[in-house]
Amino acid sequence: MNSTQQSIDFKNILLAFKYWPKLFNLFWKVSKVKFFIITILSLVQGIIPIVSLYFTQLLVNTLLTVEKGYFKEIIFIFTLFVIFLICKELVNLLHSYVDGLFQTLLSNKLNIMILNKSITLGQEDFENPEIQDQLKRAQQETSFRPYQIFQQILSIVTSIVILISSIGFLIYWNWWVASISILLPFVSFISLLKISNSEFLIHWNRAEKNRQSWYLTHLITHDKAFKEVKLNNIGGFLTNKFKDILEGFYQEDKKIAYRRLNITLLFSMINVSFIGFSIYLLMKATYLKEILVGSFISYVQAIMLMQTTSQTLVQSIINLCQHNLFIEQLFSYLNTKSTDPSFSKKDNTIHLQNIESIEFQNVSFAYPGTDFHALKNVSFKLKKGEVAAIVGKNGSGKSTLIKILSQLYTNYDGTILINNKDIKTYDTESLRKNIGVVFQDFTQYEMSTRYNIGFGDIDNMNKDDLIHAAVEKAKIQHLINQLPNGLDTQLGRWFPGGVQLSGGQWQRIAIARAFFKDADLYILDEPSAALDPYSEKEVFEGFMQLIENKVGIFISHRYTSTVFAKKIIYMEEGSIKALGSHEELMRTCREYSNLYNMQASTYNKNIAVNQ
Repeated sequence: MNSTQQSIDFKNILLAFKYWPKLFNLFWKVSKVKFFIITILSLVQGIIPIVSLYFTQLLVNTLLTVEKGYFKEIIFIFTLFVIFLICKELVNLLHSYVDGLFQTLLSNKLNIMILNKSITLGQEDFENPEIQDQLKRAQQETSFRPYQIFQQILSIVTSIVILISSIGFLIYWNWWVASISILLPFVSFISLLKISNSEFLIHWNRAEKNRQSWYLTHLITHDKAFKEVKLNNIGGFLTNKFKDILEGFYQEDKKIAYRRLNITLLFSMINVSFIGFSIYLLMKATYLKEILVGSFISYVQAIMLMQTTSQTLVQSIINLCQHNLFIEQLFSYLNTKSTDPSFSKKDNTIHLQNIESIEFQNVSFAYPGTDFHALKNVSFKLKKGEVAAIVGKNGSGKSTLIKILSQLYTNYDGTILINNKDIKTYDTESLRKNIGVVFQDFTQYEMSTRYNIGFGDIDNMNKDDLIHAAVEKAKIQHLINQLPNGLDTQLGRWFPGGVQLSGGQWQRIAIARAFFKDADLYILDEPSAALDPYSEKEVFEGFMQLIENKVGIFISHRYTSTVFAKKIIYMEEGSIKALGSHEELMRTCREYSNLYNMQASTYNKNIAVNQ
């Protein structure tokens, strides 16, 4: 559902209740024992107020009516009353204890469910703003919404028990006062429901603004953006934008709070007037000796209790309706159908053992939500032992081609063949195990060096000999030896004891991570972007050694590095304009020749200047 369709009307309230079976199943799975204990204690807490009123009435009336010499009767009732109070406190303490533990377990369970769902999503899903809004709402509400539904349900059950017992207690005095006491608070239900509807829509539509505010705080508080924020002096600008979002939230909340105040004040005055009238009738009955003083006290308390409980019940029902719709968003996210083929496995898929060849046949692709084709009828073939360089201007489709080959996007036209079979006939998980990739926007894990490299193959992450072999292939032994704790050194500055690396060093770590995977296809997307010429030469030499008898692809803006490739694919505007060796493209592709000569000329000039 989109935001314009969401509201707390009776139709959506009833629709939202369809998630209750899932919710109660979740409560049961979190902890059967704690769920059962909390339910029983809530029922007991519903009876306690009336038992308290009964003991109060009995104690006062006994004091007023007992004859001299029968003080033991008073002591007996008093003892029972004290025992009751002790039991009441024990019930409350036990409920609070179990309640707190259950809430923590439930929050933990749901957070893990959200994370487990997130890892099943595909690239397309993460670039979908609607799914991002769903995720944001789910993350924001997870820690308290599901448990609040549980609490509201228990509160409703407890309130009903209190009301029934209160009516049974009060009806001995006056049945119509009892009836009005229970029904009067429900007069405000429709008005409060409308306010809650407005409040829900406001919070519902805040998902995008909440993500914007998070991003603004991220820019100000994290080290990647810190340099530009500081040097360009935009910290104040970003803070002001953040303040504007918060001010907008405050004004919306203030408006709703004012409406709620007026409605609540109106109906509170009506309730107070009725309570005053009821107490007047009780005073008159007591004055006329129709009831005892103890009964007067207990009936007054019963009226007050019924009023308070009725109001609580009304508010609980409204809150429950509101929580239901938030829970619908949680389950909508958890039920999102993933676009990642590895999490929508088919029974007839083939396990890929190794990659002998790769072939694109007239592959075209447009990113979701756009009409522009990032790839247009792309066709080429690579065999084991071949290395291809993909070059071209920015936006020519080089990185997109890699994303398609990695099956991060699957909604393309045309066919991709692995070992002369459609790539979609293979199990995606086994396909990805055979591909080692360094993306242009590689991740810098604020974790240990072991994790940063070992994430390439987590099954072998604790095998130091294999990690050092990857370090050797990436030519970064010197870097690892310099780290204070070697492979167990914390990298980055987000956590204590971390060592920050340069951009080039981070990139070499990412290359080692790709090399750590025992793959048949290795892909480097701009592997030399942050490297000096010497480091670039080392990386490509290591790459060439690694891919012997394998398939290698690298994307580069540095045309001088194409000499390492047997095949060069030159792309423009999503299409392959030329394919061949360096010598062939220098003769047949003017664009490639011009770009190569331009870079070579600039490089030679720099050498001459430095000399």
